[in-house]
Amino acid sequence: MSAATLWYLISGLVLVVMALAASRLRHLPLSTSLIYLCVGLAIGPLGLGLLVLDPLADAGLLERLSEVAVIVSLFTAGLKLRARFSDPIWRIPLRLAAPAMLITVGLIAFVGVYGLGLSVGMAILLGAILAPTDPVLAADVQVEEPAIAIDCASG
Repeated sequence: MSAATLWYLISGLVLVVMALAASRLRHLPLSTSLIYLCVGLAIGPLGLGLLVLDPLADAGLLERLSEVAVIVSLFTAGLKLRARFSDPIWRIPLRLAAPAMLITVGLIAFVGVYGLGLSVGMAILLGAILAPTDPVLAADVQVEEPAIAIDCASG
């Protein structure tokens, strides 16, 4: 069995188990991200050694897995959103994210230009790539009950 097949098999199994155990996991003082990290450590080279990936040799596979992880993360965060963009509930996440992103982009661009010798455009691009765009902030924009979302949508 190839490393890619084993990786997809274990990833699928972990996702199914996490989906089935979601109601029980809500009561634990652990986030699902921490559980995923622990599973990764357990099956990786520091644990059982089931998955040992070389970052250079398996770069294509790691790139695809990273893309899938970002897509799934953004998709699930988007599914949890229940408020229109004009709703005032968006103010808290925007106040948290906007300054942090702008400051991070600025500081990374500064280091890129003066520390790494990059052009201004490349430094700003690097800052935009590395800025904190955490979809977890979207959790502040969700509501508890779908009926509330219907009331919000109707006006």
